[in-house]
Amino acid sequence: MAIPEILLIEDRQDDRELFAAALLVSGVRARLTCAADAIEAVVRLNRLGAVNGSTLPALIVLDLGLPGLKGQTLLQVIRTAYGPREVAIIVLTGSQRPADKDICSTWAISDYMVKPQNYADLVGWVRTLGRFLPSEDESHDARRRTATSLGEPSPQGDRKP
Repeated sequence: MAIPEILLIEDRQDDRELFAAALLVSGVRARLTCAADAIEAVVRLNRLGAVNGSTLPALIVLDLGLPGLKGQTLLQVIRTAYGPREVAIIVLTGSQRPADKDICSTWAISDYMVKPQNYADLVGWVRTLGRFLPSEDESHDARRRTATSLGEPSPQGDRKP
């Protein structure tokens, strides 16, 4: 079975490095790729759509406080192209505003987490990510996703208003 991929979309390099370290010690079996902003994330996801037979990441971890195109807007773009059955999205952010969580929830996120204040809590949270990844007995073909170009509506119509 192929190792599932987590795409971390986070602008702060120190947060990307902490997440990578936490993933390494967590015991969660996944390959981490990172994007530092929304444009890099869109390019990466569109590149997957251009490669025949490619798959989307099993999980996207998205920060809301991105420079330029904000995380909430990127969430809408991704959900317009890929429904919740195609890719799980977790918002990991410094925002504790209930309005941010409510807006994100309308776009079918799998979870919303305020960034932990210490490394031990981050490792503990990263350990929970396994529930969003394919199980060992799930075949790679069962997790294959249709990769369309971002900005085009999902043929399944999974987007929530």
